[in-house]
Amino acid sequence: MQSYEKYLKKLKICPFCYLRKEEILKQNKFAILTLAKAPYIKNHLLVVPKKHVLTFGSLKKREKLAMLKMTAYGMKKLKKKEKNINVLYREGDKKIVRKSINHMHVHIIPNMPIGMQNKKWNKKQIYSDKEYVKKIREFKEDL
Repeated sequence: MQSYEKYLKKLKICPFCYLRKEEILKQNKFAILTLAKAPYIKNHLLVVPKKHVLTFGSLKKREKLAMLKMTAYGMKKLKKKEKNINVLYREGDKKIVRKSINHMHVHIIPNMPIGMQNKKWNKKQIYSDKEYVKKIREFKEDL
């Protein structure tokens, strides 16, 4: 795994706009469910709109519905593996809300308190492409 800060500095394109087929757990017409490449914790999922937008409000009604359906699906599947889950959506100033990717997304996070008490933010790591695809395959096996 590499440092998330280094990854962000080298980032030239939106990582959510260019997800590879093997990185997608499930998709519908407007939304994608994937495993977080820079997870807060094991089995951290993301729901991402296929259209590059910054806010939920920028989506059309049918796109919002697709996002909600995909979030519900991800929650249902994760509840089979994990006792406790959080759904997190951040909007606003990136530094204040600690959002690092400018593409609207929803986090589905198991067994982790969410909020300012998370002191490990600056130490977050990111999987290499090889590790990430391996984690995706492992997760898919349990769906």
